[in-house]
Amino acid sequence: MALFKREDSDLWQMRFTVNGKKIRMSSKTTNKKIAQKIYDKIKGQIAEGSFQITPERTRLNFDEMVDEFLEKHSKVEKASYERDMYIGKNLKKYFKSTPLDQITPYDIKCWRQWRCKHTTNKGTLVSKATLNRELAFMKTMFNMAVEWNYLDENPAIKLKLLRGEKKRMRFLNSEEVDRLLEHSADHLKPIVITAISTGMRRGEILDLKWKHVDLEHRFLRVVKSKNSGSRDVPINDFLYGTLVGLEKSRRLGNYVFCKEDGSRRKCIKEAFNKVSRDAGLGDLWFHDLRHTYASLTASGGCDIITLKNLLGHKTLAMTQRYAHFIPDKHEKAKQIMQDFWSSCKSIARDTVWDTVVDSEHPLRAREARQ
Repeated sequence: MALFKREDSDLWQMRFTVNGKKIRMSSKTTNKKIAQKIYDKIKGQIAEGSFQITPERTRLNFDEMVDEFLEKHSKVEKASYERDMYIGKNLKKYFKSTPLDQITPYDIKCWRQWRCKHTTNKGTLVSKATLNRELAFMKTMFNMAVEWNYLDENPAIKLKLLRGEKKRMRFLNSEEVDRLLEHSADHLKPIVITAISTGMRRGEILDLKWKHVDLEHRFLRVVKSKNSGSRDVPINDFLYGTLVGLEKSRRLGNYVFCKEDGSRRKCIKEAFNKVSRDAGLGDLWFHDLRHTYASLTASGGCDIITLKNLLGHKTLAMTQRYAHFIPDKHEKAKQIMQDFWSSCKSIARDTVWDTVVDSEHPLRAREARQ
């Protein structure tokens, strides 16, 4: 019989032969009349020679997809692999082994409602920023599932990120930096100095190798940043002295901030958090050292484009948060034009300029001309 049912399914299955090869396929319907029409259509395509066998889709559970996404995509293409591993672990707690093709937009909304009631290690509710990062993870992962033919469509595609996400802008003053360095262990202190001196991300610092440090010309190269691009960062005198002092690390010649055997330090988060608490800076994150560098550089007169390149931002909008630190350029622009007109020997200068310069206010200058 061409149509039949399996014991574990109510869907009608189809059986036919193509070029001597026996094929079994699901009609994806429980209605026998519709299944018969689908079967007759395929038989007609076989007779015409236009029928093509589509490989049966592999069915994955959610936790299996997370593992495959981390291994094939995140680990290879993203600098934030460690953070993605943490996000994936949290998502598995809710979705577990749910079949991937059974997850709906409603299920994802239920997850978000469930997740927003959780608290962090500090006892505070999970922030909107965290929820948005986790949803962004799922959006990308489901896109990969569609691309890899595990799904027909992305169930998270229409879900929007939560509004009102607070952008953290914590940075240190000189007194706080002194306290932080005083409490830092010998292996952590040069890492902190590098972060404040360059604005590099934690992963970029731990990945830094001596072959990418040019002490002669005083710059270091970030080979692989979060946005997959490279950039050069200048080395100031204090950082230069710090790097030169890492004699054992330089002899090993591989990672700048390494363990005793020369291998890469994988994590400094717990050590940094302890130092922050000991220094009385309990609300401090390592990423705040990057904010400190950016705010100091901007307030010193660095233009927004140069700052964007130094920080390795993908868009100018990401750097714009530091724009208010940059000194007002209006007065400088006004002085440039004033100096220019002062150097001119035109009739305008002889008849008008002296009056305007000597007057305290434009209205008084107009009165003087009258």
